[in-house]
Amino acid sequence: MYTRPTVVEVQIDQAIGLSRSDLGTRLSITDHSHPAYLRSECLVHLVREGRRTDDQQLMSSVLPVLLARCEANLLVKVPDGTLPDASGIRQQILEDLTDLFVLDGGGDFPDELDFYECRFNLAFRSLRIDGVRRAMRRRGRTIRTVDLPTSDVSGEPDAYEDAFARVSENFKVLPTQEWDVFREPFVKAIEALPDDEREAVILVHVLGYKEESENPDEETAATRCKCTGRTIRNRLSRAAAKLSRFKEDL
Repeated sequence: MYTRPTVVEVQIDQAIGLSRSDLGTRLSITDHSHPAYLRSECLVHLVREGRRTDDQQLMSSVLPVLLARCEANLLVKVPDGTLPDASGIRQQILEDLTDLFVLDGGGDFPDELDFYECRFNLAFRSLRIDGVRRAMRRRGRTIRTVDLPTSDVSGEPDAYEDAFARVSENFKVLPTQEWDVFREPFVKAIEALPDDEREAVILVHVLGYKEESENPDEETAATRCKCTGRTIRNRLSRAAAKLSRFKEDL
């Protein structure tokens, strides 16, 4: 049983009472800080309400706005160049979300969208990660690489923290003008890492796998790479040294 935050409840009550014209105006607001901005949790409720009442106009007005927000998120979380067929993976994740609305109220999990009405960002993050992991299992993990000269920068813990505290954070936020400037060279730098280092970076700092676990049944970066946790940490440290030039930029 999930409980919607008060701010979401208030927005839903307001949105339900809006004329279609006023709702369209509210839906066009993209600035999160604007007082009239409609949260994604509210949009989920409106789409579900449209489906329950067979209000096609409501669904066709709201669902594209919600999907556009998700697409913007995916362009950062699953950018071209970091994973094979990134555009196809993004499209599949959007289709998975759409399917939840199609199946809402039926199937094995009739109330699955309840959580999206309460904590949309967390729910969509889980959907995204599951989608990427399925794609990696299905398609393999071959990513284009280019040769780099051997780095003579030591992989000290400080270098590791400096590089990846920012790596992880910037793959977990919506796009900003500043991040857009650095994303392309940053992604190219990840692509240019040696295969084993790049795979460790993507698994741990993009997809969120643990380096290792005491639970032998848990899937981790180490189990996926068929090596020890220490080996994963060594690979991450070497990668961090190569990526450390971004620590002041990101």
